[in-house]
Amino acid sequence: MKKLIASAVGTVLALGGLGVATAAPASAATQEVQTSCSTVYVSFQEYPAGTTVSIVIDGNTVEDATLEDGWFSSWYEVDWSTPHEWSVVVDAPDGAEGDFSDGGTTTPCDTDPYRNADASASCGEVTANVSSYPEGSRVLFSLDGETVADDPVDGNYWNVWPLDWTVAHTWSVTLDAEDDALDLSWEGVTEPCDSDPNLRVEVFAYCDQLSVNVSGYPAGTAVVVSVAGQTVGEGSTDEGGYFWESYVLDGTTTHDWTVVLDAADDVFDRVESGTSVECWTEPETVHPETPAVLTACEATPDDVPLPADTESISYARTPEGIVATAAPGYLFPSLQELEEWRLVVDGQVVVENQVLLDWNSVVRPRCDLDVVSVTPVCVDGVPSVDVVVTPPPGAGDDSLEMEWVGPNGGYDDVVYGGGGFGQPFESRQPWPAWISNEDGTVSPHHTPDWRLDDVDLAFGASVWVDGWTYSRYYRAVWEDAPTADPCADDPGPHFSVDARERRLAGNIYLAVRVLNEDDTAAEITVTTHFGTRTFRDVAPGASAYQSFAVRASEFQGVPVAVSFATDVEGQVVTRERVVTAWVGG
Repeated sequence: MKKLIASAVGTVLALGGLGVATAAPASAATQEVQTSCSTVYVSFQEYPAGTTVSIVIDGNTVEDATLEDGWFSSWYEVDWSTPHEWSVVVDAPDGAEGDFSDGGTTTPCDTDPYRNADASASCGEVTANVSSYPEGSRVLFSLDGETVADDPVDGNYWNVWPLDWTVAHTWSVTLDAEDDALDLSWEGVTEPCDSDPNLRVEVFAYCDQLSVNVSGYPAGTAVVVSVAGQTVGEGSTDEGGYFWESYVLDGTTTHDWTVVLDAADDVFDRVESGTSVECWTEPETVHPETPAVLTACEATPDDVPLPADTESISYARTPEGIVATAAPGYLFPSLQELEEWRLVVDGQVVVENQVLLDWNSVVRPRCDLDVVSVTPVCVDGVPSVDVVVTPPPGAGDDSLEMEWVGPNGGYDDVVYGGGGFGQPFESRQPWPAWISNEDGTVSPHHTPDWRLDDVDLAFGASVWVDGWTYSRYYRAVWEDAPTADPCADDPGPHFSVDARERRLAGNIYLAVRVLNEDDTAAEITVTTHFGTRTFRDVAPGASAYQSFAVRASEFQGVPVAVSFATDVEGQVVTRERVVTAWVGG
């Protein structure tokens, strides 16, 4: 009686339904080169120290540098109106990867890419800004129907016109160039300000610095600056209405600050307050905790214990998997170091400081597969093996994996692919070619020196659960698989058929070779969609060969029927066999 071992644990074959984990590669050097009509930009990252960078534009070396920290980034301006030849060469130290070279020619722009103009208004002023306009252009500013300014533009121009902030104004700015195609205009109506926009209190509170800048207030206006309720500075505006002072903070934390202005006229009194921003510090790299892989047959994502939250990382369970979120001041390492964790993407946007562990990385149930029978058979001289396996719940009709394996049962121990992946659960499979050795071992024909004292049949099937959330893998090993040729005592006739596509001078042919493996002469007939050929008196050990011209535009399976007749024990016996050849396309 054969022994059937259901292998839910132990060594797992690298069959079609299993993902094979590989070591993540080290961080690789990256290169970026971008060109426009006016600039050449280059950036190199994660290069080893000692890497040299050479950049040439129009035959002139504009950069000849040696990297010390592995990073380089720079851009170079060129005349936008003409083409420029450029080249970049990066030479990594001996033994290091990352050598890189690129080059080309920039394409000129039709117009100056730096040309720009804009005008805007607030309740207290109108501003105009012009860049890279032709000489001879003019800016005209009108306020409430009257022309206030008519200024020449010498390439660049900037101006601010103050307004009476207590009333509304109609305004317009016109940019008049000699080329009418460049003319622009802006217009609008301002609203009155609630307070004098010239009265300004500007506070900068970042890291270890608190600076206070007061302008436009009446001379002698008292200024009191407090941090965390404690007065840190007092003063008053000067004759020009200005006050400026700075104070030192503890940059490792935030601070509440207040600025109080007390003028002789209470209408100018003002209080500003806010909170400082602590100094930026290099985030600490943290690694998310990966739960242990669950292999029990009935395991589901609900059985995966969620890692405990820490000061640096919090975890959440989602339909896709476990999401880890890095707290402020912490970040995750590169994807290469994260192994099975991946980025979280919302639409087309990567979510910052979050990574996802898919359920199929930690939920990998392994179940027993029921193999009903493995039976060697000989049908018309063709050795085969009949396999009957009970399909697991939810398995596809043609999702059975089958491998002939040696005694260790691992990937390197696969002897014959057998049915491979995508076989029905009840089928007749081709018989492997075994060599029987005198010492009782067997060897595959492709490696006669590989001697095996035990051969098993490994079966497997994967069933996806909850869509593509995770898969349940069913596996079994049929020990002591049959290796004795079931047709060893077959009286014959004996022959083999090889039918395959061949191409010659662009034409497709179906090449059929029938080998007489018997010890008497044979009559052989080959029949296909593309013709029939009969061969008489084919000697023992000789072949009948015919090449048929293929008339097929699409790749298709073509049946090849072979009739083989020879003398067997004094009687003429005819055997017929049909094989499929894939041709066309």
